[in-house]
Amino acid sequence: MASSERTPHPQQPAPSGEPSSKDRKNSPGHIKRQQRHSRRSVLQYLAILFAAAFLLLLLTYVMQQRIERAQDQIDDLQASSDSALQTLENIIAERDKLKEENQTLNEELEQAWQDVQESQSQIDSQERALQAMDWFWRIQRQFSRGYTSAARELAEAFEASGLVDDLPDVSVAEPDGPSPAQQYQELYDLLF
Repeated sequence: MASSERTPHPQQPAPSGEPSSKDRKNSPGHIKRQQRHSRRSVLQYLAILFAAAFLLLLLTYVMQQRIERAQDQIDDLQASSDSALQTLENIIAERDKLKEENQTLNEELEQAWQDVQESQSQIDSQERALQAMDWFWRIQRQFSRGYTSAARELAEAFEASGLVDDLPDVSVAEPDGPSPAQQYQELYDLLF
């Protein structure tokens, strides 16, 4: 069956001179274009991924810097807080010390005031004793001169003054001798 008519082979190009769409896809130029297009797509994809990775790294760096600054601020605040706390503790300790000193000074002042009052009481007592000794000396002088009536008048005035009880009970000049109070009593007995 050899026939002069041949049917076109499906893999051969059509006689019209234009390649079919299937042939165009399989052509070497089309394959190269597809490969270039695929390469461009891959390169674009890689560029986008690289840019995204770079942006993420940049964002991470910025966040790290903020965290470090915040940590520095927190450390500064902590140091300030510690310093303020230490200062406050020092002030409280100083206040407690001053309270103790104030208490001590108040006690010393109260003791000094009591000492002053006791000293004033002793001064008053000694002054009264001095006045009593002056009365006694004047009475004894009048009596020793023989002015008995003048001595009696002075003794009555002395008794009325209330200074008789302030005469010393101990003799300073003669510790074993009679005291001024005993001598006055003897003189009083002689006068009355």
